[in-house]
Amino acid sequence: GIGGTRFLGYEQTTASSIVVGLIADNETVDQVTEGQEVEIALVQTPFYAEGGGQIGDSGEIVGSEGRIEINDTQEVMPGLIIQFGKVTQGTMNMGDSVDAYVDPVRREDTARNHTATHMLHAALRQVLGAHVRQAGSYVAPDRLRFDFTHVQAVTDEEMWQVQLLVNEKVRQNARILKDEDTYQSAIRRGALAFFGDKYGDTVRLVEIANGDTFSFEVCGGTHVQLTGEVGAVYVLGESSIGAGMRRIEAISGRAAERLVWDRFHREDRLARTLSTTPQETEERVQSLMDELSELQRERENMERKLTLQSAESLLDSAQQVDGVTVLATRVTAANADSLREVGDWLRDKLGSGVVVLGSVINDRPILISMVTSDLVERGLNASDIARGAAKAIGGGGGGRPDVAQAGGRDASKLDDALELVSGLVRESLSS
Repeated sequence: GIGGTRFLGYEQTTASSIVVGLIADNETVDQVTEGQEVEIALVQTPFYAEGGGQIGDSGEIVGSEGRIEINDTQEVMPGLIIQFGKVTQGTMNMGDSVDAYVDPVRREDTARNHTATHMLHAALRQVLGAHVRQAGSYVAPDRLRFDFTHVQAVTDEEMWQVQLLVNEKVRQNARILKDEDTYQSAIRRGALAFFGDKYGDTVRLVEIANGDTFSFEVCGGTHVQLTGEVGAVYVLGESSIGAGMRRIEAISGRAAERLVWDRFHREDRLARTLSTTPQETEERVQSLMDELSELQRERENMERKLTLQSAESLLDSAQQVDGVTVLATRVTAANADSLREVGDWLRDKLGSGVVVLGSVINDRPILISMVTSDLVERGLNASDIARGAAKAIGGGGGGRPDVAQAGGRDASKLDDALELVSGLVRESLSS
């Protein structure tokens, strides 16, 4: 077997090493060549393997005759670190002497976010209470995610207090102390351990302290030396991920700078579009929304008036069915209320009769059915008529004997539905 890999990544991001394992196409090989996707094991490595929520390092492994671009690092079994990548140049052989280079910018960004995760954990415990416990995390170069136990949503004020406390600790430029101890001793000393991880006899401890201890956790991840290196931490959002579980998403360092820059510029562009200042944008948007609502109200009133005006001409299309006046027709209406209003007006004008109106509202067919009280006494039922007609439009409905509503899926069959009404009335009168 290959044996264990000596990890050097806490102290350095470059190292000389020897190739002790190569896999290509799921087979162990002695040589890999340009273009192949490969897995490579080294005797010692600066590449951090994914663990404790932190993603694996990427970078490059360079030999005298070739180079491999590394895109991920995993601990495939306890103590054995494998780098995953692609041969971008030449060849590489078992036993080759190589130089391993971790992408330093990506590593630093990830370390900032990992330290920020510890600081958020500590701040959440101070602001919300000591019941807060880590329930998972994801630490990448561009963002971080932190899951924790808490029974209710974190309020905006609480989240502001958390962010304030974290950034205050960033400005204090507190030292980050790394240490090793037995797991039992670490827990006795008050270190927090994440219950989802498996720990060996000896564990690595990460403490953030500036006189007093702010954060003290069992952690195998990579961190910055001083909190000032984190730059700034911004919480992007907080949400529920299950009963008694919350999730925070945040950014730090360069990603935080970019966010502030993007938000300022977006605000400026929006203000220019709205012909106002960034400070008055909210007021301007509210004013435009009020104007829009008023225009919509005016449009609906206008449509209602036009619909009612055109309703008079609809009376001419009424038919006699076994001595009962039946008006079944299509009208244009802005909404169901407007359709009902036209129906009420036509029913009142008829005095005695059946009114069924159809319209397409928001691309959906809708029917309103009305029966005057004298005909309800004779056994006609608006609900039965609406249901019967709605079959043609692939739907259904219901309501009271004097007024009912139905909807469907097929707007193209609305006229077919209205043509059924006379037959439904005739059927009902003869039964």
